[in-house]
Amino acid sequence: MIPEKAFERLLGLHECWEVTGAEYESAPVERFFLVIHETAKLWPQLKCPIATCAHPEVVCHEHTEVRVWRHLDAFGKRTEIPCEPPRARCCACRHVWRVPLPWEGEGKHFTRDFEAFALPLMREMPMKKAGDILGEHDTRLWRLLFKPVAKAYAALDLSELAHLGVDEMNCRKGHHYLTVFADLVARRVVYATEGKDHTTFQRFSEELLKHNGHPKAITAVAMDLSQAY
Repeated sequence: MIPEKAFERLLGLHECWEVTGAEYESAPVERFFLVIHETAKLWPQLKCPIATCAHPEVVCHEHTEVRVWRHLDAFGKRTEIPCEPPRARCCACRHVWRVPLPWEGEGKHFTRDFEAFALPLMREMPMKKAGDILGEHDTRLWRLLFKPVAKAYAALDLSELAHLGVDEMNCRKGHHYLTVFADLVARRVVYATEGKDHTTFQRFSEELLKHNGHPKAITAVAMDLSQAY
């Protein structure tokens, strides 16, 4: 089996995409490049994403500039996927959009497989340590973390929240505080906001209502008796 076909199987690509190049580079760093292009079989399987149109006849409009995604290491070497993402055009309404890529993750610079490996590491250890293992700067990893956290928070259900823990923490030098709210039964943080005063409870109550909870459903609160609260 030629390397390109082997990597196609590892990436789980279907007939609409193909690895056209699998190259190894030793300088400035050791890494693999997996060059991917769409095939002619992609276009008949697309339709216009506009709900009022949904026309089945779609053609290639253009290709955008090359983008690079970090993938899981191959044979212990950093692996990257460069690709010129195609843009499709509806033949009926002329709408143009970028075609979704099967390997693309939630973040801008990583594949789904890389994110699936990186996110558990970031959950279990300091970001700097995770960056050392992954070979990535912690700034890029923080940006990777924001989207799945926002997505999970949007789906958070607090309808069973009844026992609440509240405390403040210093988030940087000086008197800069965060107030953290936790579900004491589920043992998880459910909300955090800047400040250390009574307005933090107002903001928490507003968020609680957005997630199927209600302030009157809370029967017990564990917190200090700071006058600020």
